[in-house]
Amino acid sequence: MNEDYGKGFFLIANPVLPDPNFSRTVVLLCNHDEHGSFGLVINKLAEVASEEIFSSIDLLKSFQGKIYAGGPVSQSQMFYICRTGEAMPELDRICDGVYLGMDWNFLENALERIPDPQQNIRFYLGYSGWGAGQLAGEMEHRSWLTCQATEEFVFQENVDLTWQGVVKSMGKDYEYLINAPVNPQWN
Repeated sequence: MNEDYGKGFFLIANPVLPDPNFSRTVVLLCNHDEHGSFGLVINKLAEVASEEIFSSIDLLKSFQGKIYAGGPVSQSQMFYICRTGEAMPELDRICDGVYLGMDWNFLENALERIPDPQQNIRFYLGYSGWGAGQLAGEMEHRSWLTCQATEEFVFQENVDLTWQGVVKSMGKDYEYLINAPVNPQWN
């Protein structure tokens, strides 16, 4: 395994990444092993309101938060990420203060235990996935930058500022990327 990325890291789309699904995105890498990689795009809103998604789910009828587009794979599948300082052993710890849930049986408990669920639980439709060795190939082509994930950026209120915020957090050597055109041919 490459020590520069893995579970609990951000994959930050390099501006030259040709896939429009990932233009200026930040992916929270939730699993990475010899079988492949799985993550959620944290800075892309889904084009659906929570009321539409949760209207028939009693537990979530009052949820007014945004729904995020976790990636282009299985866009009907829903995941949730919780922010809490409390250990949540029934969920998968991704990084400090951030837990991933895929099992709806644990959601009710999370909603009861997490302060202000409207702010501290996010729902994602779909995911980003790579088969065995696929992400390593993209890394060799420098499609992604990497850094440790932080709760601050996973739960940033304005997702339009997430990509540039993460890039800036990596230091001055990377700040030039913020001004790079979305399409290098526009340069």
